[in-house]
Amino acid sequence: MTLLRPGHLIAFGRFLVAYFLAMALGLVLSRFDNGVAVVWFAGAVLFVQLVTTPRRTWPAQMIGAVATGALAIVWFGFGTMAALPLALLGVLETAAAAALVKTCYRRFGRLQSIREIVWFIGIAGLLIPAIFALPAAAVIHWVNGMAFALAWRDWFAAHGLGFLAFAPPLLLVMRGEGAKWLRTATPADMREAAMLLTAVLFTLAITFGQNVAPLVLLPLIAMVAAVLRLGRFGAMCAVIITITVGLTASFAGMGPTTLLRVTMALKFEVLQLFFACTVAVLLLLAEERTARHRLLERVYAAETLQRLIVERASDVIIRLRGDGTVRFASPSVARLWGYLPDELLGRQFFDLIHPRDAPAVRASRQTILESPDGAATSEYRMQCKDGRMVWVEGSTRAILGHQGRVAGMLIVIRDVTDRRALIDDLSRQPVIDSLTGLANRRVFDQDLARGLAAGKQGCLALFDLDHFAQINAVHGADAGNRVLQAFAGVMRDSVRTGDTAIRLSGEEFAVLLFGASTSDAYDICQRILTRFAAIENRPLSGKLWRATVSAGLAKFEPGTSPEAVLTAAETALYSAKNDGRNRISLSA
Repeated sequence: MTLLRPGHLIAFGRFLVAYFLAMALGLVLSRFDNGVAVVWFAGAVLFVQLVTTPRRTWPAQMIGAVATGALAIVWFGFGTMAALPLALLGVLETAAAAALVKTCYRRFGRLQSIREIVWFIGIAGLLIPAIFALPAAAVIHWVNGMAFALAWRDWFAAHGLGFLAFAPPLLLVMRGEGAKWLRTATPADMREAAMLLTAVLFTLAITFGQNVAPLVLLPLIAMVAAVLRLGRFGAMCAVIITITVGLTASFAGMGPTTLLRVTMALKFEVLQLFFACTVAVLLLLAEERTARHRLLERVYAAETLQRLIVERASDVIIRLRGDGTVRFASPSVARLWGYLPDELLGRQFFDLIHPRDAPAVRASRQTILESPDGAATSEYRMQCKDGRMVWVEGSTRAILGHQGRVAGMLIVIRDVTDRRALIDDLSRQPVIDSLTGLANRRVFDQDLARGLAAGKQGCLALFDLDHFAQINAVHGADAGNRVLQAFAGVMRDSVRTGDTAIRLSGEEFAVLLFGASTSDAYDICQRILTRFAAIENRPLSGKLWRATVSAGLAKFEPGTSPEAVLTAAETALYSAKNDGRNRISLSA
């Protein structure tokens, strides 16, 4: 803050007036038997001023506070001799508390976390007042002969409790907590706030408006209700109402503190302890409420996203209870099986499975119950509403409860009837290469044509063994056959579940990667090349040698012709050969 600007000068002047009035009010109202003022508003005023302004402005504000504080002590406190040292100690105490709190919790000022509140209580409410009470008690003892221990206790209690009781509500007001709530509040919210805060005021009036029973817990019921419904705004308003009613009644000789048979100073220290505890409880409760609301918002967002995914998913998603009954079925069951989702709720899932397949599915379920962290995938037949049987692939995972026990199961089911029909069709034709056990060229042509006709996209990978003719010439045909079989094994182990490894002819192989991106397909090809290059071959001569393979990769989109896809992959394969072999080349 530069004090040369008119706006800053006015703000600085307002602060000095507020600090002087807070000093004077505490000294006039709460100095009993010429002792220490036991209700200390000034520390909260200066503390809030410091933590809400840049540190470069602190020196000017501290000098002004020392001057106005000394003036208030001369007029209403211990007189001229103690004015400057006590005013200086009060300002240094507050500055030390503000600096240490801001150091330990850099974002201090919003009171929006339990950690922030705990740091504030420990530093401003306990540590700093306990330290500065020592020199202050020495000055007071020197000026008016008050017992050192008593002066230390009154200073520590007044300043520590003053920070805890008065700084948080003032800080929330300065941060605009009330204005922020009012900007977003609806008329219904305002009516609810008025009723809750009226209840707080009414219970406080009952508590502090009589001297018969110590009903200090009565207002907490209304305060908690206000915080749970209104959040930090409710906590701020409840604290302000509590402090206003409590101090007014106590200075008028009413309220629970009048029932204590102790000195007036100690009565007001107990009253401030009540304020401080109320502030701490309500702020912590407000933060817990805010944290729960943030968590609920994330849960609702996740639930909305999950619902959108489930509703648009082409696969069937079913959630089972622990006893196997259907708890949820996604809308896709209507399209695939003819059932409305509600028609499956409460039914036994295993009653929908073909009797011959049910035992295997139950065994898979038992495996998951015994190993909840695992997953199981199996194929079986499901009965549609019209009596048809369709082949499906079900992937099942356990749903764990709060104690880690299996509370149910989640199953994602995909229709594989067309794939099973193709397998049955292929089983009636010579589709297996006798040497390698891989699918042959017939399977490749059919799969590629059907996939493109169905509008599928993905990648085609072609492989050709490097220098295979030389392998046969140097090591013999038997060694060449073993190399072909070894490469076939690498392909089987390296492709994804559902992908088919194919031997086209001679040393040329292929894999159709439906649904794979270029990067995923490249990773699969690289895995095949790396694993194959690591295999050691030993012919009858006993000398170890290694073989390598080159790969050409082409991406295809719906509408592409099989001839175009194959040509692109072959071109990429020739490029890999020409670039030095044992590498992958992507089609342009």
